[in-house]
Amino acid sequence: MGNDVAHSSRVRLVAIWLALIVLIVIGVSMFERWSLQSELVTESEILHRVVSQRADQHDAHLTSLSAVASAGTDLRTDLFLDVANSIRRFYPRIVSIDLVSLTDGTSVAKTDGVKTYDNAEIIANATRRSKGALQLLAIPEISGEYLLIKRSPNTDEARFGLALTINGEALIRTDADFWAQESVQSSLTAPDGSLLTGKHLGNTAAFSKALGSASQPLVLETALNPSWASLFPLRPIFIGIAAVSLAYLLFLSLVRQYLRARSAERAAHAGALELRLAHASRVNALGEMASGIAHELTQPLTAILSQLQAGKHMFRRSENKSLGKVLDDAIEQSKRAASILERMRRWTTPQEPSEQLTSLQESMETIRSLLLPKANELKISMRFDSPPMPVLVKADPVELEQVLFNLVRNALDAVENQVNPLVKVQLHTGATEAFIDVSDNGGGVAPEIRQRIFEPFVTRKKGGTGLGLALSQRLTEQMGGEISLVEDADSTIFRVRLPISNEQKAEAA
Repeated sequence: MGNDVAHSSRVRLVAIWLALIVLIVIGVSMFERWSLQSELVTESEILHRVVSQRADQHDAHLTSLSAVASAGTDLRTDLFLDVANSIRRFYPRIVSIDLVSLTDGTSVAKTDGVKTYDNAEIIANATRRSKGALQLLAIPEISGEYLLIKRSPNTDEARFGLALTINGEALIRTDADFWAQESVQSSLTAPDGSLLTGKHLGNTAAFSKALGSASQPLVLETALNPSWASLFPLRPIFIGIAAVSLAYLLFLSLVRQYLRARSAERAAHAGALELRLAHASRVNALGEMASGIAHELTQPLTAILSQLQAGKHMFRRSENKSLGKVLDDAIEQSKRAASILERMRRWTTPQEPSEQLTSLQESMETIRSLLLPKANELKISMRFDSPPMPVLVKADPVELEQVLFNLVRNALDAVENQVNPLVKVQLHTGATEAFIDVSDNGGGVAPEIRQRIFEPFVTRKKGGTGLGLALSQRLTEQMGGEISLVEDADSTIFRVRLPISNEQKAEAA
């Protein structure tokens, strides 16, 4: 039973430790996800500002190119291309720059950008539709690029359509290491919903915001699809597990120390309480023994008085031969009275336990002398049987008498209202142990308290404290023995088992 309890306790402790580890792993994962999400939002805000600034630069480029194209009545194509190619070299995201005549919709000038389609007519038509605002068109033929168109001059008498072909992927490209991670996703969408770069993120987008450019309100979206390795980093998890394990072990150590200290305090308190109870039990028993002791003392004192009166009468008649015997009888009765008083003194005086060779027969005789008057008063037969050879045990005689007194007195109470009441105290021995059986023919122990009969405050006796058997068991265990309850059909038996002293075993050998 004890091993099962210890095993169950260890299983619970391991289960708690595993639960803490699981919580640590989950906590680290949640913290890592939160950290990545926070970093994503921060980096997205930075990227949004950078891309918005780049978009605003496109407006400035168109303004500069429009001024070159509209200067004077004759267009200097070479000058326009020099400026346009210079812009392309410094801003690689601008794939090409086109200048289209609105008169016939043909290309007037274009940079060296490689294109597999002819967009002159598209630029001309978009320019004619313009009311002055820049026009933004996605290019179906090339994924990821869009046109930003401006009329030049920006009046109703405009002669040219001016266009920048811009690569959306290059527009949002950045050197930050964060965006190089495979788990980070980004996309750029035209106002009409056309995807310029990346893929549609939909509900998975953690960041979605239009650029701060009035002419290019492109929507920048970012999302995070973290890998298992990023959500469960080994080093933080191992550090967390180690820290929690150490803290858990320290906590268990402190709890064990606390429980040991409390157990020691309870044991000390229980020991002190038992000593007080032992003394209190003897003092309380004194009142019950008083009548028996008084009755017992009355007999030797009456005999002494009678012998002395007889001796006085014989002295007057000079019967000296009979006088000696009378005086001897008076002396024996005086010794008997002194013995009774000494037993009472030893019984009621608290003493430090002292183990010594104690005769079980003498202890039984002491109890018989103390309780015989009570038994005679109640008309209870009380029988004491023991072997002729002395049986010696190592025990404090007062404590041993305390145990026997409690058991015999309980037996007397149990048979008080029985027909032909009988209490027997029998001593018999084995090879290494002595047994004292205190039996009675009373009603037996109530079934509801049978398993708890030796617990403190458990009793069915009217006015009883329930401490006698508990104290007796404790005292017997201190002597190296035990008390057990044995019941059969005819009687109730309390058996005291005590080890026989080594000295007596050596003599027997």
